Amino acid sequence: MTFRSFPLARPATLVALLATAGLQGGCDSFLGPEPRGELTTDNFFETEAHAVQATNATYSYLRNWNVHVFGWIGMTDIASDQSVKGSTPADGSFLLDLDNLTFDPGNNAFSGTWAGYYRGIFRANVALEGIPRVPQMDEALRARLIGENQFLRAYYYSFLVRAYGGVPLVTEPLEPDELEQPRASREETYALIESDLRAAIEALPEESAYGAADAGRATKGAARSLLAKAHLYQEEYEEAYQQATAVINSGEYALYPDYAELFSYAGENSSESVFEVQTVSTAENNAGSQYSQVQGARGNLNLGWGFNQPSDQLEEDFEPGDPRREATILYPWEQIPDGSGRVPYLNPQIQNQRFNQKAFESPDRAGNQGNSGVNIRRIRYADVLLVAAEAAARTGRDAEAQRYLNEVRARARGEMTATLGLQVEALAPSIAQVLNLGGVDSRVFARRVEGAAAEAGLAPLDAGLDTEVEPAPIVVRSIDLVTSVDGAAVQSLADYEAAMASVTPGQTVSVGVVRLRQAAAGAAPTREDLTLSVTAEALLPDVTAAGDALVQAIWRERGSELAMEQHRWFDIIRQGRAPELMAAAGKTFIVGKHELYPIPQSEVESFGLQQNPGY
Repeated sequence: MTFRSFPLARPATLVALLATAGLQGGCDSFLGPEPRGELTTDNFFETEAHAVQATNATYSYLRNWNVHVFGWIGMTDIASDQSVKGSTPADGSFLLDLDNLTFDPGNNAFSGTWAGYYRGIFRANVALEGIPRVPQMDEALRARLIGENQFLRAYYYSFLVRAYGGVPLVTEPLEPDELEQPRASREETYALIESDLRAAIEALPEESAYGAADAGRATKGAARSLLAKAHLYQEEYEEAYQQATAVINSGEYALYPDYAELFSYAGENSSESVFEVQTVSTAENNAGSQYSQVQGARGNLNLGWGFNQPSDQLEEDFEPGDPRREATILYPWEQIPDGSGRVPYLNPQIQNQRFNQKAFESPDRAGNQGNSGVNIRRIRYADVLLVAAEAAARTGRDAEAQRYLNEVRARARGEMTATLGLQVEALAPSIAQVLNLGGVDSRVFARRVEGAAAEAGLAPLDAGLDTEVEPAPIVVRSIDLVTSVDGAAVQSLADYEAAMASVTPGQTVSVGVVRLRQAAAGAAPTREDLTLSVTAEALLPDVTAAGDALVQAIWRERGSELAMEQHRWFDIIRQGRAPELMAAAGKTFIVGKHELYPIPQSEVESFGLQQNPGY
């Protein structure tokens, strides 16, 4: 077997391999000028610096287009019920086939990820072969670097086995006459993953042992977490429980207090970060990725290409008032999360007007979207808690499962215990100017209204473009500004949250509302002052269910907590829920076929690899 888009055999030179070997940490940790002269596998591994550089090369490929960008996003999110292709209808047709589950073995996503992940494995194999023979180096560092490459090889294989099932196992750089390798079984592939991760656990330090310059390197906790997930996918629940709880009991991690801020620049490498792909946005080098560019809002304000948009199903799946909905979905007319007050305008060329806010990159950053500095969060502590919760529930430890689950829910609700069924946002200055608010002090509006608030008569934002005019200006057909809650004046989101912090479930409160309507763009709005009575309900209450109902609650929580973070497709496959969820999304999931993606057609035709069932 061969992978024509990259070297699988021993390379004649390592210059190309190391050209992108940036360390996964801060700017001062990136490599300087690339090594001079011709470097080969025979003369390269001579110094400690060579061992570090080879390891950095394995990390650097995590930023690659074929590893954590276009096709990968399609295979992990767009294929699922929580996302749609996005962008303009004709753009990215191969992603539309993933969205509709009409893909075949020739789809670009499969050939791309297959090549990308095997190239990452190739780099790990080069390092694992070469580092042991470096003649003089610190032995603790040698052991750690070997452990890092074992973790990374396991990480690369973890995607391949979930996507394609058993795959060819390549554990060393091959000679030219060794290129044709057979597919291993799923069990054999997981056995390699587990072996690498167990070795990595022994070799790697805990998170706290690293300095700031080494942020993003693999840790004992990351290896345990990935091993826990490998066991979970194999329904080995006791083993998953043991590994996940070891991470929890290590005391190395904690949930970040502010869920929305977790996905901002301030939340990178936070207390919740178990493993995230490090990127740096600079104008001078290629240390970023196109992760945010692919998913950013498209049009005016231009943040990217507009792919991977949250679906109707995802918007509905959040429980009433769940703050994670607003932190996950970037809407038209919503202020972008960089403090600038700017908003993405409605784009009439795009069918679905929602974007992945967790992938946000400010247009003011040095590298902009094409060289984005958005770290790609791959394992969060919340994920580990939910793995532990599910494994505990599956092994008869319901009380422990409830505790881990409710810890995640408590962080999500913050200081509030009740909701009125409102998703509120801060009114952008540009929208306020369009409305000419005059004497209205509040800048808090209802984006979405559900439950008791809808029954009481509150209404969600209704805004669009007046397409009769060129260029099309904003028209706000209806907007409800919240001016008070239970007698407390509301002018800002902080005011609203402070007022809601004292509201309890079941309490009926008065809500002051100013409703503004525009008949046409530029028209003076009509105003209606309302006082509505709304009965609050519990916001993300603690789960007390047991048995199968508890497992179902954990699955639902994963859908809300980890939405748009590229976990959904593989989650619903292993849970056995894909047929029903995809049917609800209007897609036909074929049992016995769609559990796995097809092996790329080029590999089947050239090397006789056995194709997966149904293709």
